Amino acid sequence: MNRLIKGCFGHQFEKTIVPGFEFLRCGQMRSRENFGHNAGWYNKKGEKLGWGDLNKKDVEMIQTSLQEGELFITLSEHDSFWKFVKSFGPIGSMCTTDQDEDNPGIDYVAEKSRYIIARNELFVNADEFWLKPGEKKIVDDIEFTGLSIDEIKELMKIL
Repeated sequence: MNRLIKGCFGHQFEKTIVPGFEFLRCGQMRSRENFGHNAGWYNKKGEKLGWGDLNKKDVEMIQTSLQEGELFITLSEHDSFWKFVKSFGPIGSMCTTDQDEDNPGIDYVAEKSRYIIARNELFVNADEFWLKPGEKKIVDDIEFTGLSIDEIKELMKIL
């Protein structure tokens, strides 16, 4: 059963609870968001699941909640929303976005990814963090392994 499908967490004003991920809410705010303020959340197909702040506890719970073959990928607020805005409003929810915002695809998500969470491993986009592929990065006492964009694309395709 594929639980992480496009839009599964709903929207800022219409949140949906996803079985196994009851701790996540679209638009959630955290006081310590070391893993992304208003981060966009994506699946391995490059489809947007939702967005919100993520902290250490969220990352740990996401990892243990994932089933084999699922990926939870984050992009910055800029790359997951503002790059797709066609006309601005006074607040984000009043902006008009390009239709690609919800489904930018594997190539875009791999290139712009920050954190890639799999059931048994945690990765970061090496380019985003100025790392060499295979180099480790510690964020909030959690260890991530740097991947190249090509390695991220492969991971998205094989899982």
